[in-house]
Amino acid sequence: MNAVLVVIDSLRACSLGCNQPGAPRTPFLDRLAGETITFRAARATECWTLPTHMSMFTGLLPSAHGAHFQTMAYERSAPTIAELLASAGHRTEVVTRNSIFDGTLPGATRGFGTNTKLLADLRTAHLFGLFVALSKPRIRRLIRTSGFFHVLQRENRDFLTTLARMIVPADRRVLGYALDTMAALRRQGAPYFLFLNLYDVHAPYAPTADSPLRPFRTLDGCIENLMLPWVATRLGSHAYLRPGFRFRPRTRRALLARYHRAIELMDAKLGEFYDAARGARLLDDTLLVIASDHGEAFGEHALWFHDASVYDTHLRVPLWIHHPERAPEVVDDVVSTAAVFTLLRNVALGQGLCGTLLDADARAAIPVALAEHFHYPHVPGALERYRHDVAAAVVGRRKAIVGPDGITCYDLVNDPDETSPEAGSIEGFAATCRLDGAPARAIAAATDHLRRWHATAAAA
Repeated sequence: MNAVLVVIDSLRACSLGCNQPGAPRTPFLDRLAGETITFRAARATECWTLPTHMSMFTGLLPSAHGAHFQTMAYERSAPTIAELLASAGHRTEVVTRNSIFDGTLPGATRGFGTNTKLLADLRTAHLFGLFVALSKPRIRRLIRTSGFFHVLQRENRDFLTTLARMIVPADRRVLGYALDTMAALRRQGAPYFLFLNLYDVHAPYAPTADSPLRPFRTLDGCIENLMLPWVATRLGSHAYLRPGFRFRPRTRRALLARYHRAIELMDAKLGEFYDAARGARLLDDTLLVIASDHGEAFGEHALWFHDASVYDTHLRVPLWIHHPERAPEVVDDVVSTAAVFTLLRNVALGQGLCGTLLDADARAAIPVALAEHFHYPHVPGALERYRHDVAAAVVGRRKAIVGPDGITCYDLVNDPDETSPEAGSIEGFAATCRLDGAPARAIAAATDHLRRWHATAAAA
């Protein structure tokens, strides 16, 4: 069977399916709940792109696959899903404009036979030249001083232009290309695995179909466009990890409005792709997984962007799965997006659904999600609490976070925003999970994970 993995970069679950004022309207994503297997309690393994994708590509936690802020590479021996499927005869291709997957980060695209980068035509970006002119000095400093970019990117004179063009919407091109590729490979009779990283919801959250800028017709649009270079580079440089960082309420409202508008635009594009694929019967023999890699913060827990977090603002992500032989259903079991690896492998290689995300018995036996965050070490003067690695475990409604200050527990039903932490212990967390009736295997997986991280924190 063919497999297509669509990852909507930075799409958080808490912005979907709510009727609050200003929330995005997503008729297509709402419709998917009746047409796919929809997971409402999925968690990512980290809070940003590289480690969460490598978890989906390998089935491993960041501590096991080793690709995170402190390495910026995947160099372990475990095979990636692309390697496994390529060796079995599948055509493998990654399609995106995200620089994480441009081939410079070692191992990030291992196993993909084709790497297709689709950038927007700058002529379609309204007044984009103004944004680049205002941003260029800041972007140059960010590339030089940040530890985020690989040396091959920092020393590439053209990378500034590439980075600037990355924020111009181009996901419609990616989705259109994917449809054409799926149809062509169908005609050739070639099995395939396509991975699409969609970037239009990512910061700076493009609020129009073809530009990161708003129209200059209104005063608010002019003000927002002029402040955007300053805001974007502050986010990109992780300035929110330093003492005294703040955005004015107006800035937060503007960013959140941009984000929600970007989600609405993405919803329309995905709907067109999905309906076209179904209409052409391209999904009749294809597993389609639509997910997010992580969420996004807009001041929650004093955080912004996607960093320094194992809170659900970043970990809880949407996940939809279309399997041509499975009926739609809504799943409330806690699952990890790392399990996407096993599902892709088993389905594409004809190994059955036992032990995968689509195995209800397996989900019920171990409803647990484990997460880790390896801190970003390249921010001079970062607050002490952001200089440590942290980890989390979710079992049913219970969550525990291990950090340098010990164990913090949350009841996610009564406190979904994690604003009322309770000091606890690993033993107490396990006892509460047992009272909830959680399976022993789930509790054991969570406590083993928490103990390992607690021992590491104590030794640091």
